Amino acid sequence: MPKKVLFIEDDDSFFYTFSIPLNAKGYNVVRVSEGFQAVEKVLVEKPDLIFLDIVLPGVNGLDILKELREKDETKNMKVVMLTNFGTEDNVKRAMELGADDYYSKYNVVPSELPEKVAVLLGETPEESGIKVVS
Repeated sequence: MPKKVLFIEDDDSFFYTFSIPLNAKGYNVVRVSEGFQAVEKVLVEKPDLIFLDIVLPGVNGLDILKELREKDETKNMKVVMLTNFGTEDNVKRAMELGADDYYSKYNVVPSELPEKVAVLLGETPEESGIKVVS
């Protein structure tokens, strides 16, 4: 069964740019674009990995992360902050709240995202479909 990656992201172009390489590697990619719907979507979808933006309509991504870490059903889910707001304060706060990692959108090359996802999910190259060149 393919691993599920949920983007909590309101920017259409960013989502499509980053979802294409993940879909191509066989990941099931889903999205919620409104902050106030995020936790409910996580509970329904039960993703293996969540990419969470900070600036969202309705609810701030850091508040969503806090809520996810407080719920028994979601407290152990992998959550990576993926945002344009990589200030030192935001990174520190996200890590204190339990983020598994923090990526700045402008530092992530879309074609490299499947490899990052595979590492975050602890997959072997064979499981992830990523070819390793030696």
